Amino acid sequence: MKRSIFTRRRIALGTAAVVVVGLAGATTAYATYFSGRGLPGVTVAGTSVTGQTAEQAAAALSQRAADVGIDVTLDGRTTTFTLADLGAVVDAEATIANAFEANGQLGSRLSALTAGRDVPIVVSFDDSRAQQVVDGLVGDASAPARDATVSVAADGASFAVTPAQAGISVDAGPLIEAATAAAATLTSTDVVLSPTSVEPLVSTEKAQKVADAANGLVSLDVAVDGRGEIHAASATEKVGWVALPALDTADPQPAVDGARVGAWIASVGEATEIAPVAGVRNVNERGEVVSISQEGQTGYAATNTDAVTSEAVAALQAGVPYSGALSYDATEPTYEDRLIAEGAQNLVYQAAPGEKWLDVDLSSNSVTAYEGATVVSGPMAMVPGMPEMPTPTGTFRVYLKYDVQTMRGTNPDGTPYVAPGIPWVTYFTGSIAFHGAPWRDSFGWSGPGGSHGCVNLPVSSAKFIYDWAPMGTVVVSHY
Repeated sequence: MKRSIFTRRRIALGTAAVVVVGLAGATTAYATYFSGRGLPGVTVAGTSVTGQTAEQAAAALSQRAADVGIDVTLDGRTTTFTLADLGAVVDAEATIANAFEANGQLGSRLSALTAGRDVPIVVSFDDSRAQQVVDGLVGDASAPARDATVSVAADGASFAVTPAQAGISVDAGPLIEAATAAAATLTSTDVVLSPTSVEPLVSTEKAQKVADAANGLVSLDVAVDGRGEIHAASATEKVGWVALPALDTADPQPAVDGARVGAWIASVGEATEIAPVAGVRNVNERGEVVSISQEGQTGYAATNTDAVTSEAVAALQAGVPYSGALSYDATEPTYEDRLIAEGAQNLVYQAAPGEKWLDVDLSSNSVTAYEGATVVSGPMAMVPGMPEMPTPTGTFRVYLKYDVQTMRGTNPDGTPYVAPGIPWVTYFTGSIAFHGAPWRDSFGWSGPGGSHGCVNLPVSSAKFIYDWAPMGTVVVSHY
């Protein structure tokens, strides 16, 4: 039985539908597989990443970059460096991101079946690293060129020169070009560097000329008169005044640092200035000045340090010595009036009315107790220190008391002594005190056999002083 034309056509159309459905399924599988993998025909610096995940491709790329070596030959010696050593850093993640850029669209994934693509390396460069490598190689191969320098000499009082030294120089350009090419292709390479002889920029003669000029400035005498006292700057101080120039200029000349000169002159002014000191005048109850208890001191303050500095700097810059003088403003002292007892101006101590004090007269070997200018007790006979250990003179104050004490000390011959049971002890300076001396049968004399510096008194006199004189009581010992 024959099939109709219509029937044959339907069968044909059914077969075509099956083929289309099969192709659609294959396309979907392809697109799904390569959505996260390197597409067919995609290479990075000539190496395929097809079928690799981004992580796999980035890891492989990083390893390729790390395996690249650049053999650098200088003076017959070869050293191998990595890209990183030369400042070429391969960004594997950015490079692979560019390689996977087409994966995001179905059309791009399908077109990859018929179109290949090579992705360039993303790399950053730090040319200074290559220069550092070259400098290191030059340093290993030969001494680099060194400019002459001027610096303060070991004595600190002059300037000295460190001589210039010829060396070699190597152009880092060929190494940078080689590293750039190696990073772009991720292939190892080699480069030969050629050293050239280089003369220093600053010669020894040029530096010596500057040092001689600087030492000429140091040799100039600088003196400043401060209130009659001449202050001369030392060589060490003047070295600090010299400002050295940059030696790589056409005609370098040392200069004078005005600020440092000014600081030195200001220090002279400060050293010779005097602050005013107030004095004390003793006045009686009628307000009359009867004596000066403490002389006031006139103050002096330097007024022209800036002008002297300008003169000194101008002289030094002109190459001549300088001698100048500071001027001062005087400030007269003020005086404080101190009321003293009537008649106290005639005594060794001008006491205030009613003020307690003790007069130790080493000429008469006696002690007198006063309140103001009035005698309260005495003169009391006493025995002062022996000639080898005299009682000190001066104005003191009572600072310590014992009703009884064991005294210890050293005799003039260096042997120790111990004196227990000393009564009514009143100290007024160091280890010197008024105290009773019950072992003595006479007082009012001095000489061999005297005390160890203390004021020996009859027990009753010592007790009077102990009871009468409070802490802080003035004691005047004199001849």
